[in-house]
Amino acid sequence: MFSTGHFIWIAVSFILIGVFTALCIRFKPPVKRVITVCLALGILSEVIKILSVIEIVPMVDPAIVNENGTYVLTYVPTGEYSPMLANEHLPLELCSLQLFFMALLVILKDERLKHYIYVLMFPTGVIGGMLGVVLATTTNYIKTPSEFITSPRIWQYFIYHAMIIFLSIYIGYSKEIYLKFKDWKPAVIAVILLDLPTFYINSVMSEKVYLNNELVGTSHRINYLSSYVNPLGIVLKEKWQWIIYLLIRVVLAFGLIVLLFVPFIKRKKERSLGEHKQA
Repeated sequence: MFSTGHFIWIAVSFILIGVFTALCIRFKPPVKRVITVCLALGILSEVIKILSVIEIVPMVDPAIVNENGTYVLTYVPTGEYSPMLANEHLPLELCSLQLFFMALLVILKDERLKHYIYVLMFPTGVIGGMLGVVLATTTNYIKTPSEFITSPRIWQYFIYHAMIIFLSIYIGYSKEIYLKFKDWKPAVIAVILLDLPTFYINSVMSEKVYLNNELVGTSHRINYLSSYVNPLGIVLKEKWQWIIYLLIRVVLAFGLIVLLFVPFIKRKKERSLGEHKQA
């Protein structure tokens, strides 16, 4: 994280966001058309991601072997192989969920329900996408500087997140959707409803270690929506430290969501002024 290659991709991402946002503001294409194009690109992006991270691994059976008088748990290959996608690559992060939101917007006819999806997409796409670009954990797997250019996963990751940010900004800008300041309330509620399941999902998908039927550790950690571990890598050893982290996380999320909806106060005033003039 924060290598030269990462900074270059951050710059590229924000250039793409600026260019496509400016083009859409200039030509004002219908939001549904933009979402349909982004959905198609998002599906292509997910396919590239799957092909990049999926692995062919051997099928194994657990076995207890005696090594110098000590019984050790090991795994014996069965001779079979299977493609396998690690739990952390499932589309359960905030930015990956945007694909499902886009699909719903293309399919649904209920305008009220679609409005609530727009309300959710606007802050989660902007905030989640920005965090994804700046704190890209994908770069941790890059071993050489050249991989920042040659790795399809890197291209997929940053271009997809740039697309999500641009789309969310355009949703907020569009008078076709007409988001209002009071929409911050359902946005906050929706984010909470998305966040709560991760406390269970992260636990279920992590590899836990037991000794005498007592949980003593984890050998592989899952951290969707960063609800278990902070994205800055600060080590928290006590439960009270984790609770403080969660409280800070809640306050920051709440503040950022409300802040994103503040510009719509002016929009409401402009609309009221226009109606007054017409009268």
